[in-house]
Amino acid sequence: MTALAWTDPAAYDIPEPGSDEEAAMLGAVEALFTNYTEENLSKHLTEVYAEAVYFRDAFKQFNHAEEIREYMLAGLEPLHGAEFIFNRVLRDGGDFYIDWTMRLDFRKTPPGTWEESIGMTRMRFNNEGKIIFHQDYWDPT
Repeated sequence: MTALAWTDPAAYDIPEPGSDEEAAMLGAVEALFTNYTEENLSKHLTEVYAEAVYFRDAFKQFNHAEEIREYMLAGLEPLHGAEFIFNRVLRDGGDFYIDWTMRLDFRKTPPGTWEESIGMTRMRFNNEGKIIFHQDYWDPT
């Protein structure tokens, strides 16, 4: 079964648009990414991502939350710092689209030399409000 099939929002009881539950669910995602540190990722990633998950970015695909955590932590190694700015979140049925700006401060450059990239992530959530589908759309060049 494809990731789009098993994560079909029709199979899950997700919060109503504009509800406090929806705000809390999306707030947890934003809190994970806007405080993109080793400590925060280590502590909170599995609170935001379901154990069984489809994750795909420009480089890798994973199917388990622990694999995503290891990948994201390894991605911090060449950096002085990283941050995400959530520009807007759109919802279409049970699909959520997050328009973001990623800022990276690489160790190979003097501290404070931030590089920016813009992208979009499509997400779906399970009954517990955890991410089960994460597909990034961005150009890493």
